[in-house]
Amino acid sequence: MTTKNYSIKLIAVMAFLITAFTSNAQCSFDPTITGNRLVCHDTDVVTLSTQTYDSYQWYRREWYWDTPNNPNPWVAVSGATNQTFTTNGASDFLFEFKVAVTLSGCTEDSPLELIDGFAYGLPYMISTFEDGTYEQIDFAEFNICEGATVRLENGFTVYGEHTWFKCVPSTIPAEPTDPCIINGAHGLTYNATSDGTYGFYACTTYCPDLCEFLGDFNFIKLNFGNFSFCALGTEDPQNQLNVSVYPNPTAQFLNIGRLPGTNKGDFTIADMNGKTVKQLHNFSTETPIDVSDLASGTYLLVLKSEGKTFRNKFIKK
Repeated sequence: MTTKNYSIKLIAVMAFLITAFTSNAQCSFDPTITGNRLVCHDTDVVTLSTQTYDSYQWYRREWYWDTPNNPNPWVAVSGATNQTFTTNGASDFLFEFKVAVTLSGCTEDSPLELIDGFAYGLPYMISTFEDGTYEQIDFAEFNICEGATVRLENGFTVYGEHTWFKCVPSTIPAEPTDPCIINGAHGLTYNATSDGTYGFYACTTYCPDLCEFLGDFNFIKLNFGNFSFCALGTEDPQNQLNVSVYPNPTAQFLNIGRLPGTNKGDFTIADMNGKTVKQLHNFSTETPIDVSDLASGTYLLVLKSEGKTFRNKFIKK
């Protein structure tokens, strides 16, 4: 009889513990963190907040590239026990935060949030030439056939307002009256059709006072004229078509999409300075092109088949 009562009591206690564990294992609410977590400058103030609960405790840990396996410990921020938490870019740049909240005796953690700076790279210029209309005569100097166009663009699209130049300005930022400024040219791209030494100054879209100069050593000099090679490379624009390339970006192999007619042709791959880096004659477009030996960057693929010229840009990772 005593054993039976003991067993009944033990079962009752276990049921209670299981019920209590289940009720505390996951609360019926999900706290989240709101607020601007991206900083432009060290002095930028960051204010994080969550919903209204009974109590709060904010935690921080240093960022690690492999977030699911971050070895850095969570540390409770001393005194950070309010609904909002305020810090700045200098103190907590590249730190992750979460908040543990309690409501009616149940405690739940929010997802983590990272205080980060805006990711942007230094600007670089991509120059796209029309096939057969140019020759490179120096590291950053080209002769261009009269009437052709060279498309210039900032390789990083995070930039907004641009100031394009046709020569190297005397000061940076340039004075509004500087003769090197191309009036009205403020976009991400510029189509050059006349002589000049081209470059730009650009500001990011999200931090308007974060601006970068391309650097005069990255300017490109274009000389337009009727050079002897121009008569050799002219093609009917109707015979110049786009071809699909995939995957794009690619780390090793580049495939060419279906072409009308034959699947044979001659291809050339050139970097954005116009230098040929790979070419092959009588190439089968059904065969992937191995580009693993190319440096990371943007390239132009030009494929000639049955009197037509197909082209497209691709990125090598």
